Amino acid sequence: MKKRIVNFLLRGTFFAGFGPIIYGIVLLINELCGVDNNLDGIVVFKAVISIYLMAFIIAGASIIWQEERLGIGLQIAIHASALYVSYLVTYLINGWLSSNLLSLGIFSAIFIGTYALIWLIIYIVEKNRAKRFNKQLV
Repeated sequence: MKKRIVNFLLRGTFFAGFGPIIYGIVLLINELCGVDNNLDGIVVFKAVISIYLMAFIIAGASIIWQEERLGIGLQIAIHASALYVSYLVTYLINGWLSSNLLSLGIFSAIFIGTYALIWLIIYIVEKNRAKRFNKQLV
């Protein structure tokens, strides 16, 4: 379990990157010092931090693919849930998505459709690759 947590933290840290956080800190300091950025530093800082945390969680969640004993269905469900919640919370915190049922429904439908489409593409590509590999074995 400890190894999985360390792996999650390493992946999240590595893939999320520190550039956005540094940029957000600079904008926040400028805002607090009265420097006109033509941007709301607090809003930008909140957005950068929340996006960093979202990317951290999404990158770290990729460790689920190493858990073969869970089965592909459960792996997909866990991964999709982590992505869905991360995106949804980030969008709501930043005010990029209204919290009314219609907006949440549209967001959910787009997320599910996009996630399913990506998995369909992955399935087709891997199936074709397996066919080519099997032909080489014969």
